[in-house]
Amino acid sequence: MFIREYFQLLFPWLLVTLVIVSVISWSKLSQFQKGWQKLVLLALSAVITLLPVHGLSLADYLLSLNPNFSIGSLALVMVVLWPKLMGKSLLSDRQLFTFCLWNVVISLVLFSSYLGLLSYDLYALGYNFSLWFIFMALITLITVWFFNPLSVIFIAYIMAFNLRLLPSPNFFDYITDGFLFLMSLGLLFPFLLPSRRFHQ
Repeated sequence: MFIREYFQLLFPWLLVTLVIVSVISWSKLSQFQKGWQKLVLLALSAVITLLPVHGLSLADYLLSLNPNFSIGSLALVMVVLWPKLMGKSLLSDRQLFTFCLWNVVISLVLFSSYLGLLSYDLYALGYNFSLWFIFMALITLITVWFFNPLSVIFIAYIMAFNLRLLPSPNFFDYITDGFLFLMSLGLLFPFLLPSRRFHQ
């Protein structure tokens, strides 16, 4: 399937785009106010990501470090990148905090289970139908009911898993990975500062 074959390249491309945009923003070279500037940036990051160097592209190197970047990682990079390119946020501060907290908690529970720190192997529940799938369905329905933008991410988990867009057959690998845990943890720290206030 064409989509499955190239879907994994989407994360490296967006990550490279985020790095380029962040560097340019810090240097205050441009604000990307014009459409053609954004298109040039996206094209440039695609070339940097996919152009082979000595037989391997930057995307290949990233995927060799982690062959299964989750849908959660893809969503978080998109959420962080979007306001830098479009000038408006996909999630409010409170929603971003909730999403990052969810990522950290679910990652810690799964990693603890995987390392044998918990007596029950929770990761095994992601291979076949279990109570975990019912739990995720309930969370998704609740976020949809309250028109929470996070519902889009939870629906994306389920759709991507049903379409088998990632190499892993485990549902948990669609939800989180090591990169997502570290990035979410880093984004949570500013929210914990006494001077930080949530903005809608």
